[in-house]
Amino acid sequence: KPYVERVPVGPASSTIPRITGEIADLVPDGGTGLYATLRAAQIAMLDELEPDKINAIVILTDGRNEYPPDTDLDSLVQQLGGESLDTSVRVFPIGYSTAADKDALVRIAEESSAAYYDASDPATIDKVLTSVLSNF
Repeated sequence: KPYVERVPVGPASSTIPRITGEIADLVPDGGTGLYATLRAAQIAMLDELEPDKINAIVILTDGRNEYPPDTDLDSLVQQLGGESLDTSVRVFPIGYSTAADKDALVRIAEESSAAYYDASDPATIDKVLTSVLSNF
């Protein structure tokens, strides 16, 4: 699989501290399987969907989708759109490199009723993460 799940699906109260801890270990290294990763994350989230809660994915990426088996952004955003906020998963992408595909990440965020965050300056990652997590 073209991704590493750093923090498993769970309530924000238990995952936010783990997400914060994992940020320090991230190193941009290319080979991004962005679309396949989001598809897998959405499937995992839909299995655990809680309609009375905010169901969301926070994804940090350092680049563009570079995974040849999955290059279809149009089908990804259609899949992420869901039928309603009660039965969908919001995607909050964080681009933490100047090589991040901002246009695709903005589109992914907008189609999933979320927002894109720019952390291309590594010094801002804590501030950006705080902003993202304030949505929950």
